[in-house]
Amino acid sequence: MKRKSLLTFLLVLGFSSSLIACNNTSTSSGESSSSASSSVIENSSSSSIVENNGEYVYDGTLTVAPYSVYRGDQTLFGTYQNMFDAIRTAGENSTSSNKMFVKDGNDLLIFQRQSNSNYWCYDGLHFVGSKPSNEALEWGKNKERCFIVNGRGTGYTMIGTKYYENSDTTQDIPLELTSGAYNYMFTKAGTMSGGQWVEPGYGYMECYVRLSEATYQATKDDGTWNAYIFINGAGGLSCDLGLIGVVREEGVLTFALVRNCQHPDHNEAGNSFAVLGWDPVTTMQLDEKTGVYKNGDDLFFQCWQTVDGWVLKITNLANNKVFTINEYHKNMFKNSTQYFRFLLAASYCPVVMNVWNARSGASLRNVVFDNINIARFEEDNEYDGSTFEEFYPGTDNMVYGFSQGADCASMVYGTHESDGKYGSGNSYKAGQKYLSFSCYYDGGSHYQEYGE
Repeated sequence: MKRKSLLTFLLVLGFSSSLIACNNTSTSSGESSSSASSSVIENSSSSSIVENNGEYVYDGTLTVAPYSVYRGDQTLFGTYQNMFDAIRTAGENSTSSNKMFVKDGNDLLIFQRQSNSNYWCYDGLHFVGSKPSNEALEWGKNKERCFIVNGRGTGYTMIGTKYYENSDTTQDIPLELTSGAYNYMFTKAGTMSGGQWVEPGYGYMECYVRLSEATYQATKDDGTWNAYIFINGAGGLSCDLGLIGVVREEGVLTFALVRNCQHPDHNEAGNSFAVLGWDPVTTMQLDEKTGVYKNGDDLFFQCWQTVDGWVLKITNLANNKVFTINEYHKNMFKNSTQYFRFLLAASYCPVVMNVWNARSGASLRNVVFDNINIARFEEDNEYDGSTFEEFYPGTDNMVYGFSQGADCASMVYGTHESDGKYGSGNSYKAGQKYLSFSCYYDGGSHYQEYGE
Protein backbone atom coordinates (compact mmCIF):
# COMPACT_ATOMS: atom_id res chain seq x y z
CA MET A 1 0.00 0.00 0.00
CA LYS A 2 2.82 2.41 -0.75
CA ARG A 3 1.57 5.74 -2.05
CA LYS A 4 3.14 8.85 -3.45
CA SER A 5 1.97 11.99 -1.65
CA LEU A 6 1.42 15.10 -3.78
CA LEU A 7 0.37 17.46 -1.08
CA THR A 8 0.29 17.26 2.70
CA PHE A 9 -1.43 19.67 5.04
CA LEU A 10 -1.59 18.95 8.76
CA LEU A 11 -3.31 20.97 11.43
CA VAL A 12 -5.31 21.02 14.74
CA LEU A 13 -8.96 22.02 15.73
CA GLY A 14 -12.74 22.11 14.69
CA PHE A 15 -17.30 21.99 12.49
CA SER A 16 -19.04 24.12 9.77
CA SER A 17 -22.07 26.28 10.17
CA SER A 18 -23.45 22.96 9.23
CA LEU A 19 -23.26 20.14 11.79
CA ILE A 20 -23.17 20.13 15.63
CA ALA A 21 -21.82 20.73 18.78
CA CYS A 22 -5.92 14.09 25.22
CA ASN A 23 -5.74 11.99 27.72
CA ASN A 24 -7.51 13.80 30.49
CA THR A 25 -6.67 12.81 34.06
CA SER A 26 -7.44 14.99 37.04
CA THR A 27 -7.28 14.62 40.76
CA SER A 28 -10.10 15.63 42.99
CA SER A 29 -10.40 19.37 43.47
CA GLY A 30 -10.19 18.69 47.21
CA GLU A 31 -9.25 21.18 49.87
CA SER A 32 -5.49 21.36 49.73
CA SER A 33 -3.42 23.72 51.81
CA SER A 34 -0.65 23.93 49.21
CA SER A 35 -0.01 27.44 47.95
CA ALA A 36 1.83 29.18 45.13
CA SER A 37 2.48 32.73 44.04
CA SER A 38 1.32 34.15 40.73
CA SER A 39 1.71 37.21 38.56
CA VAL A 40 0.42 37.85 35.06
CA ILE A 41 3.23 38.02 32.54
CA GLU A 42 3.13 39.50 29.06
CA ASN A 43 5.44 37.00 27.42
CA SER A 44 7.26 33.88 28.42
CA SER A 45 10.92 33.52 27.66
CA SER A 46 10.48 32.10 24.19
CA SER A 47 12.44 29.57 22.27
CA SER A 48 11.79 28.39 18.75
CA ILE A 49 11.31 24.64 18.61
CA VAL A 50 11.45 22.94 15.23
CA GLU A 51 9.51 19.72 14.69
CA ASN A 52 11.76 16.87 13.63
CA ASN A 53 11.05 17.30 9.92
CA GLY A 54 11.83 21.01 10.07
CA GLU A 55 8.47 22.14 8.72
CA TYR A 56 6.94 23.81 11.77
CA VAL A 57 8.57 26.12 14.29
CA TYR A 58 6.83 26.47 17.64
CA ASP A 59 6.88 29.75 19.52
CA GLY A 60 7.19 29.91 23.29
CA THR A 61 8.10 27.39 25.96
CA LEU A 62 7.01 23.76 25.96
CA THR A 63 4.81 23.08 28.99
CA VAL A 64 4.96 19.86 30.99
CA ALA A 65 2.53 17.96 33.22
CA PRO A 66 1.25 18.02 35.85
CA TYR A 67 -0.80 21.23 35.57
CA SER A 68 -1.84 22.67 38.92
CA VAL A 69 -4.87 24.92 39.30
CA TYR A 70 -4.76 27.39 42.19
CA ARG A 71 -7.41 29.59 43.71
CA GLY A 72 -6.88 33.32 43.95
CA ASP A 73 -5.73 32.89 47.56
CA GLN A 74 -2.95 30.62 46.20
CA THR A 75 -4.33 27.37 47.65
CA LEU A 76 -4.40 24.31 45.39
CA PHE A 77 -7.72 23.56 43.68
CA GLY A 78 -6.69 20.49 41.67
CA THR A 79 -3.96 18.84 39.62
CA TYR A 80 -4.40 17.70 36.02
CA GLN A 81 -2.34 15.81 33.45
CA ASN A 82 -3.86 17.86 30.63
CA MET A 83 -3.17 21.54 29.91
CA PHE A 84 -6.52 22.23 28.27
CA ASP A 85 -8.44 20.55 31.08
CA ALA A 86 -6.60 22.68 33.63
CA ILE A 87 -7.24 25.95 31.77
CA ARG A 88 -10.93 25.09 31.28
CA THR A 89 -11.29 24.23 34.97
CA ALA A 90 -9.66 27.49 36.07
CA GLY A 91 -11.82 29.53 33.70
CA GLU A 92 -15.07 27.87 34.75
CA ASN A 93 -14.39 28.34 38.47
CA SER A 94 -12.83 31.80 38.52
CA THR A 95 -14.61 35.00 39.49
CA SER A 96 -13.56 38.63 39.67
CA SER A 97 -12.76 38.09 43.36
CA ASN A 98 -11.19 34.64 42.89
CA LYS A 99 -8.74 34.93 40.00
CA MET A 100 -7.62 31.34 39.63
CA PHE A 101 -4.37 30.51 37.87
CA VAL A 102 -2.52 27.52 36.37
CA LYS A 103 1.11 26.47 36.65
CA ASP A 104 2.78 23.63 34.79
CA GLY A 105 5.17 21.02 36.20
CA ASN A 106 8.10 23.43 35.91
CA ASP A 107 6.26 26.08 37.96
CA LEU A 108 5.60 28.17 34.83
CA LEU A 109 2.49 30.35 35.09
CA ILE A 110 0.47 29.60 31.94
CA PHE A 111 -2.95 31.08 32.77
CA GLN A 112 -4.62 33.44 35.22
CA ARG A 113 -8.03 35.07 35.01
CA GLN A 114 -7.65 38.62 33.78
CA SER A 115 -9.46 41.21 31.67
CA ASN A 116 -10.80 40.08 28.29
CA SER A 117 -8.82 42.91 26.72
CA ASN A 118 -5.87 40.49 26.92
CA TYR A 119 -5.71 36.96 25.53
CA TRP A 120 -3.62 33.92 26.47
CA CYS A 121 -1.62 32.47 23.57
CA TYR A 122 -0.46 28.87 23.08
CA ASP A 123 1.29 27.19 20.15
CA GLY A 124 0.26 23.58 20.54
CA LEU A 125 1.40 22.76 24.08
CA HIS A 126 3.90 25.64 24.05
CA PHE A 127 3.10 28.65 26.21
CA VAL A 128 3.64 31.96 24.38
CA GLY A 129 2.23 34.50 26.84
CA SER A 130 -0.51 37.04 27.48
CA LYS A 131 -1.00 39.64 24.74
CA PRO A 132 -3.40 42.51 24.06
CA SER A 133 -6.31 41.07 22.08
CA ASN A 134 -5.40 42.69 18.75
CA GLU A 135 -1.77 41.58 19.01
CA ALA A 136 -2.79 38.05 19.96
CA LEU A 137 -5.08 37.69 16.95
CA GLU A 138 -2.45 39.11 14.63
CA TRP A 139 0.11 36.61 16.00
CA GLY A 140 -2.32 33.72 15.52
CA LYS A 141 -2.90 34.43 11.82
CA ASN A 142 0.40 32.76 10.93
CA LYS A 143 0.40 30.02 13.57
CA GLU A 144 -1.61 27.09 12.27
CA ARG A 145 -1.35 25.17 15.55
CA CYS A 146 -2.24 28.03 17.85
CA PHE A 147 -4.90 28.18 20.54
CA ILE A 148 -5.86 31.65 21.79
CA VAL A 149 -8.01 31.81 24.94
CA ASN A 150 -9.82 34.90 26.20
CA GLY A 151 -8.60 36.54 29.38
CA ARG A 152 -11.21 34.85 31.55
CA GLY A 153 -10.49 31.37 30.25
CA THR A 154 -14.09 30.85 29.14
CA GLY A 155 -13.60 30.38 25.40
CA TYR A 156 -11.27 30.30 22.42
CA THR A 157 -10.95 33.51 20.42
CA MET A 158 -8.86 31.92 17.65
CA ILE A 159 -7.75 28.45 16.65
CA GLY A 160 -5.03 27.88 14.08
CA THR A 161 -6.08 27.09 10.52
CA LYS A 162 -4.18 25.56 7.61
CA TYR A 163 -5.49 26.41 4.15
CA TYR A 164 -5.15 24.09 1.19
CA GLU A 165 -3.31 25.03 -1.97
CA ASN A 166 -4.98 27.73 -4.11
CA SER A 167 -7.56 28.60 -1.44
CA ASP A 168 -9.07 32.05 -1.88
CA THR A 169 -8.38 33.46 1.57
CA THR A 170 -9.55 36.96 0.55
CA GLN A 171 -13.11 35.78 1.15
CA ASP A 172 -14.88 35.96 4.48
CA ILE A 173 -14.41 32.39 5.71
CA PRO A 174 -16.49 31.57 8.80
CA LEU A 175 -14.62 29.40 11.31
CA GLU A 176 -16.16 27.63 14.29
CA LEU A 177 -14.43 27.89 17.65
CA THR A 178 -16.51 25.55 19.84
CA SER A 179 -16.63 22.50 17.56
CA GLY A 180 -13.20 20.96 17.81
CA ALA A 181 -11.06 20.17 14.77
CA TYR A 182 -12.39 19.53 11.29
CA ASN A 183 -11.53 19.33 7.58
CA TYR A 184 -13.64 21.22 5.00
CA MET A 185 -13.28 21.64 1.24
CA PHE A 186 -15.68 23.92 -0.69
CA THR A 187 -16.53 24.04 -4.38
CA LYS A 188 -17.11 27.30 -6.19
CA ALA A 189 -20.67 28.32 -7.10
CA GLY A 190 -21.89 29.53 -10.51
CA THR A 191 -19.85 31.84 -12.73
CA MET A 192 -20.62 35.33 -13.96
CA SER A 193 -19.51 37.34 -16.99
CA GLY A 194 -20.42 40.96 -17.63
CA GLY A 195 -22.72 40.96 -14.64
CA GLN A 196 -24.70 37.98 -15.98
CA TRP A 197 -24.74 34.38 -14.77
CA VAL A 198 -23.24 32.20 -17.50
CA GLU A 199 -22.98 28.91 -15.59
CA PRO A 200 -25.15 27.46 -12.84
CA GLY A 201 -23.65 26.27 -9.59
CA TYR A 202 -22.80 22.64 -8.83
CA GLY A 203 -25.82 20.35 -8.54
CA TYR A 204 -24.21 16.92 -8.18
CA MET A 205 -21.37 15.38 -6.20
CA GLU A 206 -20.24 11.77 -5.90
CA CYS A 207 -17.35 10.07 -4.17
CA TYR A 208 -16.21 6.80 -2.63
CA VAL A 209 -15.58 6.83 1.12
CA ARG A 210 -13.12 4.09 2.08
CA LEU A 211 -13.97 3.46 5.72
CA SER A 212 -12.07 0.17 5.46
CA GLU A 213 -8.98 2.40 5.75
CA ALA A 214 -10.22 4.48 8.68
CA THR A 215 -9.66 4.05 12.42
CA TYR A 216 -11.47 5.54 15.41
CA GLN A 217 -10.63 5.96 19.08
CA ALA A 218 -13.17 7.07 21.67
CA THR A 219 -12.66 10.23 23.70
CA LYS A 220 -11.51 9.99 27.29
CA ASP A 221 -13.00 13.39 28.00
CA ASP A 222 -16.30 14.17 29.68
CA GLY A 223 -19.22 15.19 27.49
CA THR A 224 -20.45 14.01 24.12
CA TRP A 225 -18.14 13.75 21.11
CA ASN A 226 -19.37 12.65 17.68
CA ALA A 227 -17.70 11.72 14.40
CA TYR A 228 -19.12 13.09 11.14
CA ILE A 229 -18.60 12.41 7.44
CA PHE A 230 -20.86 14.50 5.26
CA ILE A 231 -21.61 16.57 2.19
CA ASN A 232 -23.07 20.03 2.69
CA GLY A 233 -25.14 21.48 -0.14
CA ALA A 234 -26.06 25.15 -0.32
CA GLY A 235 -27.84 27.60 -2.56
CA GLY A 236 -28.39 30.30 0.02
CA LEU A 237 -29.72 27.97 2.72
CA SER A 238 -27.58 24.92 3.40
CA CYS A 239 -27.92 21.36 4.63
CA ASP A 240 -25.48 18.75 5.94
CA LEU A 241 -26.24 15.24 4.70
CA GLY A 242 -24.18 12.27 5.78
CA LEU A 243 -23.14 10.07 8.67
CA ILE A 244 -22.75 10.41 12.40
CA GLY A 245 -20.48 7.94 14.19
CA VAL A 246 -21.39 7.01 17.78
CA VAL A 247 -20.52 4.09 20.10
CA ARG A 248 -24.02 3.00 21.14
CA GLU A 249 -23.19 -0.52 22.29
CA GLU A 250 -20.03 -1.90 23.79
CA GLY A 251 -17.35 -2.60 21.20
CA VAL A 252 -19.32 -1.30 18.20
CA LEU A 253 -19.08 2.09 16.47
CA THR A 254 -22.26 2.75 14.46
CA PHE A 255 -22.40 5.13 11.51
CA ALA A 256 -25.99 6.25 10.87
CA LEU A 257 -27.73 8.81 8.67
CA VAL A 258 -27.79 12.40 9.90
CA ARG A 259 -28.89 15.74 8.52
CA ASN A 260 -28.67 19.34 9.64
CA CYS A 261 -30.93 21.60 7.59
CA GLN A 262 -31.23 25.39 7.77
CA HIS A 263 -34.70 25.58 6.21
CA PRO A 264 -37.06 27.72 8.34
CA ASP A 265 -39.51 24.82 8.62
CA HIS A 266 -36.99 23.00 10.81
CA ASN A 267 -36.20 26.09 12.86
CA GLU A 268 -39.86 26.44 13.77
CA ALA A 269 -40.11 22.75 14.65
CA GLY A 270 -36.83 22.77 16.55
CA ASN A 271 -35.44 19.80 14.60
CA SER A 272 -32.81 21.32 12.29
CA PHE A 273 -30.36 18.64 13.42
CA ALA A 274 -31.61 15.07 13.38
CA VAL A 275 -30.24 11.54 13.43
CA LEU A 276 -32.52 9.73 10.99
CA GLY A 277 -32.81 6.46 12.88
CA TRP A 278 -30.01 4.17 14.00
CA ASP A 279 -30.11 1.60 11.19
CA PRO A 280 -26.34 1.20 10.69
CA VAL A 281 -24.98 2.22 7.30
CA THR A 282 -21.75 0.59 8.44
CA THR A 283 -20.04 -0.28 11.72
CA MET A 284 -16.53 -0.58 13.10
CA GLN A 285 -15.46 -3.14 15.67
CA LEU A 286 -13.26 -2.53 18.71
CA ASP A 287 -9.86 -4.16 18.91
CA GLU A 288 -9.67 -4.57 22.68
CA LYS A 289 -5.88 -4.90 22.66
CA THR A 290 -5.33 -1.49 21.04
CA GLY A 291 -8.54 0.38 21.90
CA VAL A 292 -8.97 1.16 18.19
CA TYR A 293 -12.17 0.67 16.19
CA LYS A 294 -11.64 -0.40 12.58
CA ASN A 295 -12.86 -2.52 9.63
CA GLY A 296 -15.67 -0.30 8.36
CA ASP A 297 -17.18 -0.86 4.91
CA ASP A 298 -16.44 1.15 1.78
CA LEU A 299 -19.33 3.42 0.75
CA PHE A 300 -20.46 5.30 -2.36
CA PHE A 301 -21.96 8.77 -1.80
CA GLN A 302 -24.16 10.54 -4.38
CA CYS A 303 -25.68 13.93 -3.62
CA TRP A 304 -28.09 16.01 -5.69
CA GLN A 305 -29.18 19.62 -5.24
CA THR A 306 -32.56 20.32 -6.84
CA VAL A 307 -34.99 23.24 -6.91
CA ASP A 308 -36.85 21.39 -4.15
CA GLY A 309 -33.96 20.65 -1.79
CA TRP A 310 -31.39 17.88 -1.48
CA VAL A 311 -31.03 14.12 -1.92
CA LEU A 312 -28.21 11.95 -0.56
CA LYS A 313 -27.88 8.31 -1.58
CA ILE A 314 -25.30 6.09 0.14
CA THR A 315 -24.55 2.60 -1.14
CA ASN A 316 -22.71 0.15 1.12
CA LEU A 317 -20.34 -1.64 -1.27
CA ALA A 318 -20.07 -4.71 0.97
CA ASN A 319 -23.77 -5.62 0.87
CA ASN A 320 -25.21 -3.23 -1.79
CA LYS A 321 -27.68 -1.88 0.74
CA VAL A 322 -28.85 1.65 -0.16
CA PHE A 323 -29.63 4.44 2.33
CA THR A 324 -31.34 7.66 1.22
CA ILE A 325 -32.03 11.09 2.69
CA ASN A 326 -34.60 13.18 0.79
CA GLU A 327 -34.76 16.69 2.22
CA TYR A 328 -37.73 18.17 0.32
CA HIS A 329 -38.86 21.80 0.47
CA LYS A 330 -40.88 22.70 -2.62
CA ASN A 331 -39.34 25.36 -4.87
CA MET A 332 -36.86 26.49 -2.21
CA PHE A 333 -34.14 27.01 -4.86
CA LYS A 334 -36.37 27.98 -7.78
CA ASN A 335 -34.47 31.20 -8.37
CA SER A 336 -31.09 30.47 -6.83
CA THR A 337 -29.52 27.45 -8.57
CA GLN A 338 -26.69 29.73 -9.71
CA TYR A 339 -25.51 29.78 -6.10
CA PHE A 340 -25.31 26.00 -5.71
CA ARG A 341 -22.06 24.77 -4.16
CA PHE A 342 -20.88 21.73 -2.19
CA LEU A 343 -18.71 21.15 0.85
CA LEU A 344 -16.96 17.85 1.55
CA ALA A 345 -16.18 17.29 5.23
CA ALA A 346 -15.03 14.96 7.99
CA SER A 347 -14.62 15.72 11.67
CA TYR A 348 -14.67 14.32 15.19
CA CYS A 349 -15.72 16.92 17.69
CA PRO A 350 -17.40 17.82 20.96
CA VAL A 351 -21.06 18.71 20.58
CA VAL A 352 -20.51 22.06 22.31
CA MET A 353 -17.51 23.00 24.41
CA ASN A 354 -16.11 26.50 24.85
CA VAL A 355 -12.57 25.42 25.75
CA TRP A 356 -12.58 21.98 24.23
CA ASN A 357 -9.90 19.49 25.09
CA ALA A 358 -7.26 19.17 22.37
CA ARG A 359 -5.79 16.17 24.20
CA SER A 360 -9.00 14.22 24.85
CA GLY A 361 -7.50 11.06 23.31
CA ALA A 362 -10.12 10.93 20.54
CA SER A 363 -9.23 10.26 16.92
CA LEU A 364 -10.83 9.60 13.54
CA ARG A 365 -7.98 8.90 11.15
CA ASN A 366 -7.71 8.23 7.43
CA VAL A 367 -11.22 8.86 6.15
CA VAL A 368 -10.16 8.24 2.56
CA PHE A 369 -12.13 9.66 -0.39
CA ASP A 370 -11.48 8.83 -4.02
CA ASN A 371 -13.17 9.34 -7.41
CA ILE A 372 -14.50 12.69 -6.16
CA ASN A 373 -16.55 14.22 -8.99
CA ILE A 374 -18.88 17.21 -9.26
CA ALA A 375 -21.12 18.48 -12.05
CA ARG A 376 -22.94 21.72 -12.85
CA PHE A 377 -26.65 21.78 -12.05
CA GLU A 378 -28.98 20.15 -14.60
CA GLU A 379 -32.70 20.89 -14.40
CA ASP A 380 -33.62 17.25 -15.05
CA ASN A 381 -31.25 16.11 -12.27
CA GLU A 382 -29.67 13.58 -14.66
CA TYR A 383 -25.88 13.24 -14.61
CA ASP A 384 -24.29 10.71 -16.96
CA GLY A 385 -20.64 11.53 -16.25
CA SER A 386 -20.01 13.52 -19.42
CA THR A 387 -19.86 16.82 -17.51
CA PHE A 388 -18.01 15.56 -14.44
CA GLU A 389 -15.11 17.55 -12.99
CA GLU A 390 -12.60 16.12 -10.55
CA PHE A 391 -12.67 17.87 -7.19
CA TYR A 392 -9.50 17.81 -5.10
CA PRO A 393 -7.31 20.31 -3.22
CA GLY A 394 -5.99 22.89 -5.65
CA THR A 395 -8.36 22.14 -8.56
CA ASP A 396 -9.87 25.21 -10.25
CA ASN A 397 -13.36 24.37 -8.99
CA MET A 398 -12.28 24.60 -5.32
CA VAL A 399 -12.84 28.01 -3.78
CA TYR A 400 -11.08 27.10 -0.53
CA GLY A 401 -10.33 24.22 1.78
CA PHE A 402 -8.81 24.05 5.23
CA SER A 403 -8.11 22.09 8.35
CA GLN A 404 -9.43 24.11 11.26
CA GLY A 405 -7.28 23.49 14.32
CA ALA A 406 -4.09 22.33 12.67
CA ASP A 407 -2.86 20.88 15.92
CA CYS A 408 -5.61 18.26 15.75
CA ALA A 409 -6.60 17.89 12.08
CA SER A 410 -4.87 17.01 8.83
CA MET A 411 -5.38 16.50 5.15
CA VAL A 412 -3.28 14.35 2.82
CA TYR A 413 -3.74 14.37 -0.96
CA GLY A 414 -1.87 12.03 -3.27
CA THR A 415 -1.91 9.28 -5.86
CA HIS A 416 -1.47 5.54 -5.57
CA GLU A 417 1.94 4.51 -6.85
CA SER A 418 0.83 1.08 -7.99
CA ASP A 419 -2.24 -1.12 -8.29
CA GLY A 420 -3.50 -2.46 -4.99
CA LYS A 421 -6.43 -3.13 -2.71
CA TYR A 422 -8.04 -1.28 0.17
CA GLY A 423 -8.69 -3.04 3.46
CA SER A 424 -12.12 -4.00 2.09
CA GLY A 425 -10.58 -5.87 -0.82
CA ASN A 426 -11.83 -3.25 -3.30
CA SER A 427 -9.20 -2.30 -5.86
CA TYR A 428 -7.43 0.91 -6.77
CA LYS A 429 -5.24 1.65 -9.77
CA ALA A 430 -1.80 3.18 -10.09
CA GLY A 431 -2.14 6.93 -10.59
CA GLN A 432 -5.58 7.08 -8.98
CA LYS A 433 -6.02 10.11 -6.74
CA TYR A 434 -7.11 9.98 -3.11
CA LEU A 435 -7.82 12.43 -0.31
CA SER A 436 -7.49 11.56 3.37
CA PHE A 437 -9.02 13.56 6.24
CA SER A 438 -7.98 12.95 9.87
CA CYS A 439 -8.83 14.45 13.26
CA TYR A 440 -6.87 13.48 16.37
CA TYR A 441 -6.70 14.77 19.92
CA ASP A 442 -3.95 12.51 21.19
CA GLY A 443 -0.88 14.60 20.35
CA GLY A 444 -0.10 12.27 17.45
CA SER A 445 2.39 13.00 14.72
CA HIS A 446 1.38 15.81 12.40
CA TYR A 447 3.41 14.29 9.58
CA GLN A 448 2.24 10.69 9.55
CA GLU A 449 0.92 10.34 6.03
CA TYR A 450 -1.82 8.02 4.93
CA GLY A 451 -0.32 4.80 3.58
CA GLU A 452 3.00 5.00 5.41
